[in-house]
Amino acid sequence: MKMKTMKMFVFAALMLTSVLVKAQSVDLGVKAGVNYGTLPSSMDELTDESGKLGFNLGVFARIGNELYFQPEVNFSTYSSEYMFGTEKFESKFRNLNVPLMVGYKIVNEEALKFRVSLGPDLSYALKDVEGPANTEYKKFNAGGVLNAGVDLGMFTIDARYSRGLTKVNEGLDQKSGIFNLSLGFIIK
Repeated sequence: MKMKTMKMFVFAALMLTSVLVKAQSVDLGVKAGVNYGTLPSSMDELTDESGKLGFNLGVFARIGNELYFQPEVNFSTYSSEYMFGTEKFESKFRNLNVPLMVGYKIVNEEALKFRVSLGPDLSYALKDVEGPANTEYKKFNAGGVLNAGVDLGMFTIDARYSRGLTKVNEGLDQKSGIFNLSLGFIIK
C-alpha cells in the first residue's frame, strides 16, 4: 500500500480520537523504549536468522476509563541478520508505526493500573530496506499487537509483541515479529 493509504489510517485514527475525546477521560503521553525485531521465514535457503536491538519513540492517547482506546504514533527501528545462500544480509528498518489498540484496565486505582490491550498495528517504512537480489521489502506492513502494561501514577511501562500479518518480503516469505519494552510519561 502507498503513503496515501497510511495517511488515511492516521487520519481515521485522529478523527476517531477527536470524537471520543469529547465524551471520555483522556490521557496523553510520550514514550520511548527498545525493540527486538525478527523476520521469521519458512524458506530453507534462509539460515542463521537473528534479530537485533532497535529503539522507538512515540506519543499516545488513552481514551476512556476501564475500557479504553489507545492510538499511538511511533518512530521505530529494528534490524535482522540472516544468511541467504552464502551471503549475509542485515535488513535495517526505520518505520512510522501506528498501533490502534482497545484495552481493559484489570486494576484501575488512582496510583496503580494494570492493563491489557490489542489491535491492528500498521507500519510504513521511511527508508528502503536492502535485501537479496530479486527480492523487495514492502513499504507498508499490517499486523496485530498484544500489549500488557502498568501505570504507576504518571509513569507507564509497556511490554508488547507485534506480529506482521502481511509478508514484509514476499520473495523471502518473511513476516515481522517485534518485541518491545517501553517507558512513558502521562502528560494529561
